Amino acid sequence: MSCTDTPGAPPGTPAPPPAALLVAPFDALADPDSEAAAEAALREAVERRPARTVVVRVRSCVVTPQALRILLRAGNRTAPGGVLRVAAEYPAARRVFHLTGFVRALHMAATVPGAVRRGRGGPVGHPSRARPRVPARRPRRPPAPASAPLTGPPRTFLPH
Repeated sequence: MSCTDTPGAPPGTPAPPPAALLVAPFDALADPDSEAAAEAALREAVERRPARTVVVRVRSCVVTPQALRILLRAGNRTAPGGVLRVAAEYPAARRVFHLTGFVRALHMAATVPGAVRRGRGGPVGHPSRARPRVPARRPRRPPAPASAPLTGPPRTFLPH
């Protein structure tokens, strides 16, 4: 099937314009035995609704080498000019992406909104979590002149 054909439509029917965003879940724990099935499920989800931005939501805390291969191959399945992004919500999964260096290749973020914001060039952090404001410094009072009288009783220190 070519990129211009719509699945289930007669051959030669032009495909509808790609959507702006598609979020595809990736729940499978990919091992050598289930790699083909997991890849087929993700491929079917991505090809069923072509989109310019495809965010694959990794909902497993374990990311295997087979899962990394599947995600890299899924990047070629996006719409023409589209890009694949990955949202991995578990810290252990994000750590695997960082250690393997796939953070930049797969445009990884912790959440789906973060992955979308990263694609737009915005910050990846949560929008409601603004950076803490630095309190404004008060101007210091000038020191009292040496000739000013001391207020209060004189203090003496007695040895104990």
